Amino acid sequence: MRLLLSAVLALTSPLALAAPSATAVPPSAPTISPAPQQVVQRSDGFPITAVVGLVRTSPSDADAERVVRQALARAGVKTIRTTDGSDPGTPTTIWLGRTASVLSGLQVQDSTGLPAEGYVLAAGRDHQHRAQIVLDGVDADGTFYAAESLAQLMQRRSMPGVAIRDWPTMRYRGSIEGFYGTPWSQADRLDHLDYLGAHRMNTYEYAPKDDPYHREQWRDPYPADKLAQLGELVTRARQNKVDFTFALSPGLSICYTSESDFQALIAKFESLYELGARSFNVPLDDIDYNTWHCDVDRAKYGTGGEAAGRAQSDLLNRVQREWVESKPDVAPLQMVPTEYYNVSETPYKKVLREQLDPAVVVHWTGVGVVPQTITAAQAAQARAVFGHDILIWDNYPVNDYAAGRLLLAPYTGREAGIADHVAGVISNPMNQAAVSKVALYSFAEFGWNPARYDATPVWLRALAEQAGGDRRTADALQVFADLNTYDGTLHPESAPVFGAAVESFWQRWRSGQRAQAIAALRPRVNAIVAAPGTIRSGVVDPDFTLQAESWLKATELWGQAMSRALDLLTALEAGNGTAAWTARQQMSALVTEARAIRDSRAPHDGTYPRIGERVVDELIAEVGRVHDRWLGVTPGRSATTNLGTYQDNVPARMVDGDESTFFWSNGAPGPGSEVRVDLGSSVQVGDIAVLMGKSGSPDDYIHSGALEYSVDGTQWTELTRATTAEVRLTAPAGTVARYVRYRSLTASDFWLVVREFSVQTIGGNVTTLTASGTPDPAAGSSYQRAVDGSVDTAYVPATAPSAGDALVATLSAPRSLSRLTVLQSSAGSADVEVRVAGAWKRVGSVSSSYAEVRVGDLLADAVRLVWTGGSPAVAELVPRWTDTPLIALSTSADRVDVVRGASTNLAVTLEAGRDVSGTLRVAAPPGWTATSMPIRLKRGLPQTVTIKLTPPAGAPLADVDVPVTFASARSVLRVAVRPPTSSVNIALHRPVVASGIEPGTTFSADLAVDGDPATRWASAYDDASWLQVDLGAPTRLGKIVLRWEAAYGSAYKIQVSDDATTWTTATEVADGDGGTDTLWLDTTARYVRLQGVHRATQYGYSVYEAEIYPAV
Repeated sequence: MRLLLSAVLALTSPLALAAPSATAVPPSAPTISPAPQQVVQRSDGFPITAVVGLVRTSPSDADAERVVRQALARAGVKTIRTTDGSDPGTPTTIWLGRTASVLSGLQVQDSTGLPAEGYVLAAGRDHQHRAQIVLDGVDADGTFYAAESLAQLMQRRSMPGVAIRDWPTMRYRGSIEGFYGTPWSQADRLDHLDYLGAHRMNTYEYAPKDDPYHREQWRDPYPADKLAQLGELVTRARQNKVDFTFALSPGLSICYTSESDFQALIAKFESLYELGARSFNVPLDDIDYNTWHCDVDRAKYGTGGEAAGRAQSDLLNRVQREWVESKPDVAPLQMVPTEYYNVSETPYKKVLREQLDPAVVVHWTGVGVVPQTITAAQAAQARAVFGHDILIWDNYPVNDYAAGRLLLAPYTGREAGIADHVAGVISNPMNQAAVSKVALYSFAEFGWNPARYDATPVWLRALAEQAGGDRRTADALQVFADLNTYDGTLHPESAPVFGAAVESFWQRWRSGQRAQAIAALRPRVNAIVAAPGTIRSGVVDPDFTLQAESWLKATELWGQAMSRALDLLTALEAGNGTAAWTARQQMSALVTEARAIRDSRAPHDGTYPRIGERVVDELIAEVGRVHDRWLGVTPGRSATTNLGTYQDNVPARMVDGDESTFFWSNGAPGPGSEVRVDLGSSVQVGDIAVLMGKSGSPDDYIHSGALEYSVDGTQWTELTRATTAEVRLTAPAGTVARYVRYRSLTASDFWLVVREFSVQTIGGNVTTLTASGTPDPAAGSSYQRAVDGSVDTAYVPATAPSAGDALVATLSAPRSLSRLTVLQSSAGSADVEVRVAGAWKRVGSVSSSYAEVRVGDLLADAVRLVWTGGSPAVAELVPRWTDTPLIALSTSADRVDVVRGASTNLAVTLEAGRDVSGTLRVAAPPGWTATSMPIRLKRGLPQTVTIKLTPPAGAPLADVDVPVTFASARSVLRVAVRPPTSSVNIALHRPVVASGIEPGTTFSADLAVDGDPATRWASAYDDASWLQVDLGAPTRLGKIVLRWEAAYGSAYKIQVSDDATTWTTATEVADGDGGTDTLWLDTTARYVRLQGVHRATQYGYSVYEAEIYPAV
C-alpha cells in the first residue's frame, strides 16, 4: 500500500534541473518516499483524464509499465492507448523511457549523467498545452523507480506539475532475512519483495538462520518444493528490481581444504543461479573460528584468528575467482566475517585485508552487534581495517535477541556521513515481516537520501502509511509504537511518551493533587485501551494485525489493568475500601491474563509480550504498593534490578527460597548494574548469600562486585567485595538494613543469573503471623498465603468448611490489636475472634470480600476466622496494631547544606493511619525564615510537600538542628550553614597535572577542567592516583563539585597546598557512590588536589569535570 500524498511539492528553481551536484537545492518537504534528491514544483499540473496514452520508448521496462497501469487504474482511468514510440494524441500522455523532444518541450533535462538507478520524472503541459508525463530512467531500474514515484504523486485523479531528478546515494538498500527463530513464510517473503520494490530498495538477502539448508545442512541440495519456492522469490525480486542474494552459511561444519565441500558450496550456488539468482553471500558469522572441522585444516592453518582468516580467504577467493568471475552477470561475492562487530585491528582482520580478493564485499554491524550509534568515523575505520567495500548489516529492528518485544521505535543513531564510506545499509528485520515495514520505511529513506533523513518525521510517515492515511489509525499506531520502543540498545528508554506522563502523574499524586493526577492520566490510559481495536480495523495491511495480534491483545489487557489501577486510586481517595479491593482484584487478574499470552513464533513463544516494560508494569505495581500501605499490609521482601529480564526469569525468583528458579538478565552487567533486596523495613541482619550462575550458564555471574547495605536506599555501606559466583557473608553484629544490594564494579562478557539472594533477619519489632487451621488447603495453596504480606495469593480450602472449622493466625508475640482487615477473593462468612490471655473473644463477623473489624485495642496473641458458611478464599489478614504511630513524617534528607542568605527547598513526606488535618511546622532558629502550612492527610496516602529554609546573611557557619512537626509526628533535620560562593568556576582552563592517564587513551588531565561535560580525565588503574589544579594564587575556597564518570572513587580526599609540596586534607569521602559530589570547604589555598584512596571499579578514577568555586 503506497503512502497517500499529504503535502505539496516545494518550489525551487530553475525549472531545468542541473546534473547532480553538491550545490543542488533539495526540496524543503518530502512528498515521495524515499525523499528525492532534487524536486521542482511547477504550476502546470493537470487532471487525469479518463483516456490516457502510454508510449513505450527505449529504454522502456515491462515492470515499470505494470506499475504505471496499476496507478492509472487507481486514478480512475478507463482507457489506456498504448503505442511503441508514436504519439497517441491523447489529452494526457505518459512517455515510458527517454523522449528528448517531450522533455525539451517541458524544459527539463534528461537523465544523462545520473548514477545507476537514477531517473527524471517530469509532468506538466507542453507549448501546445497538452498534459505530458515523462519517466526517463538512466536504466531499467531507474525507469521502474520513476514509475513508483509517479504512483505516489498521482492522487485523486490529478497530477501535480513537477520536475524530479533523483538517484540513490547508496548502492545496497534493503534487507537481510538473517535472524534466528521462526523464519518468514513464503507469503511473507513475496509481500516483502513487493514492499522493497515499491520503496526503491534493491537488495534482499536470503539468510534465515533456522533454514536447515542454509546453515546446518548447507551441503544438502534443496528439495524440489523448497527450490521451487526459492525460484518464485527470485522471479518476484526481479519484477521489483530487487537483487535476490542467496546466502549459504557453512561455518559450523566446513572443512576449508576439502574439495568436496567446495564443490558442495558451488553446487548450491549453481542451483540458485539456474533459478535466476545473480548475487551470493558466504556468511561466516556466529561461529568459533578456533574450532576446526577436519585435521587437515588444523595442520595447514594452525590456530587463532590469523589462521581462520587465511582459511576463510582461501575459500572465498576460490569462489570469487573460479565461479563468480566466470559468470559476467553475477555481482561480486559478499561475506560476513566472524569479527563483524568492531573496528579493532586483529590478526584476523589483517589477513582479510591483505589476502581476501578485493572484489569481495564485507558485511559489518557497526561497533557492537546492535550498536546504539554508527558514525561516519566508525564506518571509515571499518573500511580501513577490513580493506574492502563495507555493507552495513544493521541489526534493527531484529528482535530474535529481545524475546517478547516488537521494536517499533524510530530508526535513529546513524550518521548521514556513513554513506561516504560504505556501499550500503541493509536491515535485519523482525520475525514479524509485516510489522517490520515500520522500520524498513526508514531504511529506504536513509539508504536513498541520508542527507535528507530525519528520523522522527520519517517514522511518523511510516505509521501513516500503515494507517492508509487515516489520522485516527495513525494516532493509535503512535500509542502502540511508543509502548513497543525499548530494545535495550538503540532505544534504552521504555515507552518514552507514556513514561513521561506517568512520571508527571506520580509527581502530582504525591504532592496531594490526587484527583487532578488521575484526571490527567485517564485519557492516556483510555487511548492505550482503544488503540488495538482502532489498529485492527484501520491498518491497511491485514498481515500487520495478524502478526502483531499477541501484542495488540496484551496492550488491551495492560491498558484495562491500568484503568482498574486508576479506579483503585480513585476509591482510595474516597476512602472506599470495598471498591478499592474490587479494582485491585480486577487489576491483578488482567495482568495475569496479559502475562499468559504467547505468540506462536520463536523465540517469542517462550515468554509474554512486553508492553511498555518498566513503565506500564511498574505503574501497576506501584498502585499495588499504594494500596498495600492504605490497607496496612506489612510488605514482604522484594527483589529488584536495573538490568533487563530474559523471558520469564523475573527478579522475584531471587527471593522465593527456591534455588531451582532464578533471575536471569537479558544482557551483561556493567559498572553500576545491581540486584537488590528490599526487606520492607529496617531490621537487624545476619547471614547474607548471593548465589549466582547455574548449570549450563556457570559464567553468568558478577565477576567483580560489592555487597552493600543501606537503611534509606541512598547512603550505602560496603560489606565485602567478591569475584566468585557465590558470595556468602555474616554481617557485623548489630548491622541494621532495609536494603541489601550486590553491585557490579566492572563490565562483564556474560549475562547474570541469581538463583537466590537471601538475607537473614534477626529480632526486631516485627510481629509475624503463622497460619494454620481447617479445612486443609487446596493443591497449590497454603495456610500461610493468608498472612504472607501479599494480597495476590490466597488460602483456598480444598473442601467447603464444616462447623468448627477455622483459619487461625498466631502472632509471634502478644500485641495490642486495633483492627483486623479481612480480604477475600471468594467470600466466605465467619465470626472473627481474638485470643486474649488464653481465651477466645468474638469481636465481629465477615461475610463479604472486604471487611474491617474493629478489635478495640485488645492484647492478643492470635486471631481466627470461625467459618459459618460460603466458599472462602482468604487473600490476606491485615492487622492494625495499636502501637503503630498514627502519623509518619520523613524528610528527603537527614542532613542538608544551606547557604547563608539563600533559600533551600526540602521535601517532607507525611502519612497517616486515618484522615488527619493539621499544620506542618518548621521550628527554625531566630532570624531564619521557614515554611509552615496547613495539610489534610488522607488515610494511608502519603503526601509530599516542599518546605523552604532561608538562614540570614549573618548566620553562623555551624550545624543547626531544625525540628519539623505535624500533629504528633516529629523529625529533626540537621542543617549545615555554608558560606556563599561565586558562580564562577575558577578551575576552568587552569593549569592541571595528574599522576597519569588510563593506558592506551588520550584522557588527559586538562579534560577535567575544559568545561566540556562530554570529555574526561581518566587515571591509571591505581588507588593512589591524583589530579591537581593550580589556581594561580591563594584563594578562599567555598566548594568543589566533582562530576564522575562510571569509574568513580569510593574513597578519596580533597587536599590543599600553597606550594604544591606540603598538603593538608581539607575534606574526605569514605563512602562515595559516583554521580555528582558537592564538597564544601572553608580554607585558603593555591593548589587543590583530588587524592584517590580507593577506586570503585577495576578501572582508575574518571572525572568529567572538576569545578572549584571560591567563597564570597
